[in-house]
Amino acid sequence: MTDPDTFISSRFRRNAMLFFVMVITGILMIPAALHADTPQPFSSLKKKLIADGFDSKSVESIYANPKVKEDMEMVRLFFKHREAKLDYGQFTSWWAIRMAKGYLQEHEDALDAVEKRYGVDKTVITAILLVETRLGNSVGRRSILNTLSTLASLSDTDIRDAFFKEISKSVSINLDDFESWARKKSGWAYTELAAFIRYTARENLDPVAINGSYAGALGIAQFMPTSILAYGSDGNQDGRIDLFDHSDAAASIASYLKHFGWRPGIDREKASKVIFRYNRSQYYVDTILKISELLKG
Repeated sequence: MTDPDTFISSRFRRNAMLFFVMVITGILMIPAALHADTPQPFSSLKKKLIADGFDSKSVESIYANPKVKEDMEMVRLFFKHREAKLDYGQFTSWWAIRMAKGYLQEHEDALDAVEKRYGVDKTVITAILLVETRLGNSVGRRSILNTLSTLASLSDTDIRDAFFKEISKSVSINLDDFESWARKKSGWAYTELAAFIRYTARENLDPVAINGSYAGALGIAQFMPTSILAYGSDGNQDGRIDLFDHSDAAASIASYLKHFGWRPGIDREKASKVIFRYNRSQYYVDTILKISELLKG
């Protein structure tokens, strides 16, 4: 005969176990329910890349990496960033100029070779490297692939709407302005993303491992991928173009400036116009020319 206490205890355990299973099952189902109506961030993007000729296996492999994900905070930064608020004065301070002069000495041979090859003043090249990444000490920590993929994915209406819903909570912007910005930026980002994938494939680099600025620029010279393909230069003659290498970064800057009109002995007015093509900010241009003058002094 079964003891009543044993029977009650056994039944209690069974009921408790059943309740536990139901709770766990419910918890596991919550994420699926929450995301059931949420668009997959890069689904449309992958289809477009494949339709445009990229190898389907390579594309699927890239986006299967768990490190590849949308970057909401990066999109917010585009609206929070204001050029005029940047402290360009820091780059003409005594310590910054001393650091730049030390860089000129340390990389004298490479910079002299680049100056001779392209006719671009090495002090201007050094000035650009100083402002862009503090001579390679601050190249950015955001995933280039995530940045460009996120921006490119904004061509998808559902994704764009989801982003606006979140971003408008912390950034003051109306829907029409966001829509206009997103459409324009997504087309630009897709072009840069395609160039980035081509560049990393050509140089046998892992696209997931490369970090840079919130705007998608990478390397010591902060080049956008399309600029790397068009103007990147192999400064150290090792058969590769690596924008994280000082010689290649310097040569690529010189290649870019020469393409847009830099010539030995160029006057200040023309020099300003050429540098403006590198960064469309007059604050930036004036700072580069000021640093160059201080380095010569």
